[in-house]
Amino acid sequence: MSYTTSHRTSRGLSASVLVGGAFLLSTVANLAFRVADILFTDSDPYRPEGPVESIVSIAVVGGIGLLVALAVALPLIRDPARARVGAIVLGSLALVTLPVWWSGAPAVLGAAAAWLAGLTRDGSPQPGVARGFGIVGFVVAVLVVVGVFAGNLASLLG
Repeated sequence: MSYTTSHRTSRGLSASVLVGGAFLLSTVANLAFRVADILFTDSDPYRPEGPVESIVSIAVVGGIGLLVALAVALPLIRDPARARVGAIVLGSLALVTLPVWWSGAPAVLGAAAAWLAGLTRDGSPQPGVARGFGIVGFVVAVLVVVGVFAGNLASLLG
């Protein structure tokens, strides 16, 4: 007699909190720091690589990252075999987009990879490579959030 069991975790973050939180704590937080630079400093907001230019690039690249993450994850999450592939694809994209970490796109892509890999509450944990890419995606998400806050706080203090 052979049967398979599906193990679902009951602890941890929900998928919406993980992906939404990654977007809020990276892209939206970075936008807020740029708006604060405009409101609370006497610096020219239109200077080269200044807050106005940064707001546009962060919003565009971060928004595209969120759209790609959701466009890949939402259709694939219901089928475990397809979710495995999606976790690998999104985890890879999280790594490839690390050069634009300031946009928050790698954080959102990594969080979506963790979601598809079953690392969220009520998720079905994926085996093997998919789980590995989910873990890598989660680590990328955390590192990008830390980088956004550390970078902005360092620029404020320095």
